[in-house]
Amino acid sequence: MYDAYGKARDVFGTWNKAIEIAGYEPNPVMFAKRYLACDGHQCDSFAEKIIDEWLYSKNIPHERSVPYPEEHRLTCDFVINKVFIEFFGLEGEVRNYDRLVALKRKLSKKHKLKLIEIRPIHLFPKNKLDNILGSLIS
Repeated sequence: MYDAYGKARDVFGTWNKAIEIAGYEPNPVMFAKRYLACDGHQCDSFAEKIIDEWLYSKNIPHERSVPYPEEHRLTCDFVINKVFIEFFGLEGEVRNYDRLVALKRKLSKKHKLKLIEIRPIHLFPKNKLDNILGSLIS
């Protein structure tokens, strides 16, 4: 998918323009579509919903959208017992997003926060959350 995304962006300028030219309705803004997880949490993407529901299915209490120290505008996707978990789904695809990822890593290091990074390959085509987050099960 990432190869197709990059090629479409090269040819049409943006992914949304390529989607529009193909006759489909593009996303109006990044993270515009929200998903409701079975525990009632609002998720910014389908991938976040998968992660949230995995945590719920394992009875792992978790918080959503927790602010980072110093940068309260930046939030972490999930926090479990002071462990920060981020889904970096657009890393390497959107420059501004990459800057946010770098800042989150910097803040995590500065404040000695354990940061677990999840990427699309950890969810698709096969869910590998048991391997990545299994240590959080008590």
